Amino acid sequence: MLQPPMSEQPVDHQPDPKASPPPRVNWWIRHTSSGWDQPQDTIEQREKTRRSRLMAWIFLAMLLCLVAYIPAIFSDRASAITVVATTICVLIAIVLNRKGFVTIAGTFLVVLTIAAVMAVIVGSTDGKIHLVYLPAFDILVVSVILGASILPRYAAFIIALVNVILIYTDLLLQPWSPDLHQAIAQYGMPVIAGRPVTILIVAAIIAFLWTRGMDQAIRRADRAEELRALEQRFKESEAEHARLIEEFIRNVITAVEALANGLEGTVQLPPNHPLQGQAAFVNTQLKQFYKLKQSNSIANEQTLHAARILLTMLQRINNDRVMINGLDPRQFTTQVPVIDEIARYLYYFLHGQHVPQQSAVAGPYGAGVSPSQQRFTNPNQHTTNPNRRSMYPNQQSW
Repeated sequence: MLQPPMSEQPVDHQPDPKASPPPRVNWWIRHTSSGWDQPQDTIEQREKTRRSRLMAWIFLAMLLCLVAYIPAIFSDRASAITVVATTICVLIAIVLNRKGFVTIAGTFLVVLTIAAVMAVIVGSTDGKIHLVYLPAFDILVVSVILGASILPRYAAFIIALVNVILIYTDLLLQPWSPDLHQAIAQYGMPVIAGRPVTILIVAAIIAFLWTRGMDQAIRRADRAEELRALEQRFKESEAEHARLIEEFIRNVITAVEALANGLEGTVQLPPNHPLQGQAAFVNTQLKQFYKLKQSNSIANEQTLHAARILLTMLQRINNDRVMINGLDPRQFTTQVPVIDEIARYLYYFLHGQHVPQQSAVAGPYGAGVSPSQQRFTNPNQHTTNPNRRSMYPNQQSW
C-alpha cells in the first residue's frame, strides 16, 4: 500500500482536554484537505496544512473551469477527452490530498495541468498544430504558479524549463497547418515561440521571489510566537522559584518561632523541594542550638533574644520591608555566634550561592563556628567588637 513519506505521515496525537478546540472549517476544506484536525505545533506541520488547504481551493477552481468547458466538448473531440480525463485526475488528486499525501498530490496537479494543455494542442482534429492553438501555450504559466505555491519554491524554474522544452518539441515535431506554416515563414520560429517562453521565464522568477518572501514572513511569525512561548515559560519558572523561596522562608520562620517559644523547631519541606539540602543544614543548626539552649540558661536567654532578632529580620524580608541583603554578615549580627552562623548560611542560600569555606574548630557552640566567633567562651561574658555594628543600634548589651 502506498505510504506517505516520513515528513508527511499523519501523526496520531492524544487529545488534550485543556487544549482549545480546533477552529471551525467549512465543508469543502474538511472533505478535500488534511491537517485541519491535527495539532499545529511545528513550522513543518503548519506549512503542510497551508499547502493542503491551498490545493483544496485550487481543486475547486479547476472544477469550476472544467464546468465552463462543458459546451466545448460537443464541438471539439480533443476538448471533450481532455475535460473528462482532467476531471477524473482532479478527483484522484483530491483523494491524495485528503489522505495527507500533499507533495504527491501537488506534483500530480502540476503534471495534470501541463498534460491537459498539451493534450488540447496535440489532439487536434486533423492532428496538426494550428495558429489558433498557440495561445494555449500561455496557459502553461498556470503550472509554474501552482508549482511555486504548493511545491518547494525552486520547482518553479524546473517546471518552466520543462514547459519550454515541450513548446519547442511540439513546434518541431507536430505537423504544421498552412496558417502556422505561413506565420513561421514570415516571422520565424523564435518569434512564434518567444511569447510563451518569455511569459514562463518571467512567471518563474516572480513566483520564486513571491514564495520566498512568503516563507520568510511565515518563519518570522513562527519565531515571534516561539519567543512569546519561551517568555511565558520563563515567567512561570520565575514565579515557581519565588514561590519555593517564599515557602522555604515561611518554614524557617515557623522553626525559629518554635525555637523562640522553647520548642525544638525544624524546617519541614516536601521531599522533592529543591531547597531540601539547605533545610537539612538549618535543622542541624537549630537542633544544636536547641541543645545548647537547654544546657545553659544564661546562654539560652542570650540566644533566645538573638533568635528573635533573626526572626524579626526574616519577617521583614518575607514582608518585602527589607531586602535579603539585610542578612549580609558584614552588616547583620546578633552577638551570638550560632545565630550569626545560621544567618550567614541563610544569606548565601537565599542568594543561591555556596557558603565560603572558613577554617573552623570545635567549640562550645558546635563545629563550623569560626575562631573569631568563639570569643564567647563564657556565656556570662561577652565583648563587643567596636568595628562591627548591630542591626539595632539601640540594642543594649546583654
